[in-house]
Amino acid sequence: AVVSTQSTGDSDLRDAVNVAQRTFQCCGVKNFTDWQENAYFKCCNEGIESCGVPYSCCNQSLQVNLFCGVKIMDYDSSDDGTYCSTDNKYVPMNQLKPNMGRGEVIMESGCLVRMEYLFNANLYYIGGAALGVAIVQIGGVWLSQTLTHKIKLVTGMSGYK
Repeated sequence: AVVSTQSTGDSDLRDAVNVAQRTFQCCGVKNFTDWQENAYFKCCNEGIESCGVPYSCCNQSLQVNLFCGVKIMDYDSSDDGTYCSTDNKYVPMNQLKPNMGRGEVIMESGCLVRMEYLFNANLYYIGGAALGVAIVQIGGVWLSQTLTHKIKLVTGMSGYK
């Protein structure tokens, strides 16, 4: 999803990813470097969003500025062409510029990690809800079988023909 989320055509996917990143306070799938796979955000791109992340990766207090995630990667633009050649399509975006990390400007942890943490932290509630739904379903089956049995008794039907 990260690869195509900021593309031109699918605004629903873009909005869903932005909402998920804001809600779970995360950036990318594994971490913020996942955005290097997106054509708009990789450092080899000459666009305004290159070497950056979407605004939804930014700290909640900074999300009023849609350009808070622009050019936050520590990438030497005077590169000799090693990274931005046709042979190598990714720039190693594993470093943030000074004073950008640790939640100061962007959230660095990935959404998958964050969702796993929330799932594990709420495991008893999720299990209880699943058990409650299962009990209701079993109760419905029991009530329908009881009703079927009583209808057969009243109508005098006894078994299958």
